Amino acid sequence: MSDIPDVLESAQHVMERATSVRAEQHAAESWAAAQDMGQFRTPVTPPELQFDGDRRACANLWLLLNCLNFCFWSERPWRVEYRGRWWTRTYAMYAGVLRAIAQDPAWLSARRWVEVDEPAVARLFAGEGEIPLLARRREVLNETGRCLAEQFGGEFAAATERAGGHARRLAFLLAECFPSFRDVADYRGRPVAFLKRAQICAADLHRAWQRCGGPGLSGVDELTVFADYRLPQYLRHVGVIAIEPALAERIERREELPPGSPEEVELRAATIWAGELIRRALGGAVPAWQLDFVLWQRSHDPEVRCEHHRTRTVFY
Repeated sequence: MSDIPDVLESAQHVMERATSVRAEQHAAESWAAAQDMGQFRTPVTPPELQFDGDRRACANLWLLLNCLNFCFWSERPWRVEYRGRWWTRTYAMYAGVLRAIAQDPAWLSARRWVEVDEPAVARLFAGEGEIPLLARRREVLNETGRCLAEQFGGEFAAATERAGGHARRLAFLLAECFPSFRDVADYRGRPVAFLKRAQICAADLHRAWQRCGGPGLSGVDELTVFADYRLPQYLRHVGVIAIEPALAERIERREELPPGSPEEVELRAATIWAGELIRRALGGAVPAWQLDFVLWQRSHDPEVRCEHHRTRTVFY
């Protein structure tokens, strides 16, 4: 794991050299000062999407969910009907997976993931609209199943044991052992890590295990915010992230930013560093993973009119 750089240090390194994006400390402090501290609490999954299973089954479920948890934006918005409601984006993916497990519990096994073909993945995501990167999702699912079977006997709970039950170490273990979780970019000749899906997998499993009534993971407060599409969109809206006009124009006209391009890396680094500035401004009382959920929720407010950036990638 030593070859994967620290996420927060990576963000700071990029911010010290960025030319198109910056995080504004004064704006972060102003935003923090205006917040009701009562809003920062452990996120709760909607009741319709909660899973009742033992710790072993929960561990495999959240690995399955997070290995598929990327790139839901498309020109024909995708949604899934489940338990009397229509779900979009990440929640639609949850709904599709839980629907599949209800029909065939083998979806919780690494062997099933290894053997699944593209038509089966299409059925998993069956709904209205367009789910992007379907073939890539099948590849990631096959790959995740192989890695889980070969390195952990098909049990993600065994990976948590290898990580000592520690959330941050689990995120780095995911990045080391599962290629699609190795969210590391090159910025001006130096590797920088974001580990969005790996970190959120650790946070999700922590919450799920606590909901089961047992212990969660230790070290969860060492995670950063999760660098995706929506957080930089909201942080731009409130002025905590500032970007150069030329980049803003590209984003507003929905031009795709290539994965690993300097502008895309700077946007993600600014998101993590802005989250750290806000966390410090809140006196360290709110862990970044709880702050992340509030920022993500706010990004869906109708008054947020700026576009999110668009990058086709498995990393977020």
